[in-house]
Amino acid sequence: MTEVHTLIPEDAFDKDLPEGTLGAEEELWLADPESLKLAGGAQKILAGAPEGHYTGELIDCEIESNAGVHAEPEGVLKDLVLRRRYLLDEAERLGRVLGTSGTHPIGDWREQEIIDQPHYRRLEEKLGWLIKRNNTFALHTHYAVKGREKVIYLYNRLREYVPHMLALSVNSPFWQGEITDMQSSRVLIFSRSIHRAGIPDPLLSWEEYTDYVHFAYRSGSIHKLGEIWWDVRPAPQLGTVELRACDAQTAPWRTGAIITLTAALCETLAEEYESGERRPIRPTREIEENKWSAQRFGMTGNFVDHDSHESVATRKVLSHWLEDLESRTKRDLSAVARILDEPTGADRQLEVYRETNSIYEVVRDVAERTKSPVEG
Repeated sequence: MTEVHTLIPEDAFDKDLPEGTLGAEEELWLADPESLKLAGGAQKILAGAPEGHYTGELIDCEIESNAGVHAEPEGVLKDLVLRRRYLLDEAERLGRVLGTSGTHPIGDWREQEIIDQPHYRRLEEKLGWLIKRNNTFALHTHYAVKGREKVIYLYNRLREYVPHMLALSVNSPFWQGEITDMQSSRVLIFSRSIHRAGIPDPLLSWEEYTDYVHFAYRSGSIHKLGEIWWDVRPAPQLGTVELRACDAQTAPWRTGAIITLTAALCETLAEEYESGERRPIRPTREIEENKWSAQRFGMTGNFVDHDSHESVATRKVLSHWLEDLESRTKRDLSAVARILDEPTGADRQLEVYRETNSIYEVVRDVAERTKSPVEG
């Protein structure tokens, strides 16, 4: 199985990277300041940007900001805020507006230019219409792990909390200028339509993971690990487990809260693994019930309790979950509690729409709040 090693490093999850270090990426959009529609320019920004700080995505109106590796969530957030400020200046220089939300409320995928790189041209050829319409924007968080079986345990357990993370982060109620009745249209467009996305099945071992990568790579289904788009995935090239459940957050403080929550959650799961007090791995079909509720209703729906099979108000589930995490970690989760007490990003967009009866004002509001300071 030598082909696997071209994708999975031989020292995967055995690097010098200290366990528990953190990282994140956030995806942002560019728009025309007059029409407020999505507009290209990412490749021009990337041409002069500091190396390693940003990457291009599928379309030229999208740019991904990459934080460095940090021991604490505050360091990750500081990087993302500084990257965002740089992009705000560059966007203004280009005559563009910068914003971030799970979807652009009026963005039309038919007007977007897929960037001319072999990776994305290959995806365009393989996935056609599905990949062309994928104008979505997410927040990805990373937690460094030592040990291959340990990362598989964290991967398996994190799957259960994809709905929780999504409910806290919903920020995309609009798609192509329409109210979709979804709090997260991003999930509808991305992980509900593209294979190798969404909640993955549990894995029995590291070998089962490498066998799958070997199958996908040797068959020509994938050319790189990044073409596995699961909501939770091992990232062997980085030595992290990656959580990809969240809509991009307009307000930086919300991004910081999710990074801190990722750290607290992963630390408690790592402690479970080390102590031997391991908990059940939930089947995908059960987790999907809660993910659907989060996608549709955000924090105002209901989750199914995996043990009692009773329906419980999502906000109540999240409150109890937060209390449990606070009892098991030293992390300050007050910002997560603040999310529970305030309207979601999706709620805010819908509120602006109701007040103004203008979806363009929704875009304008998102762009203005993208400029907000970290405390705002």
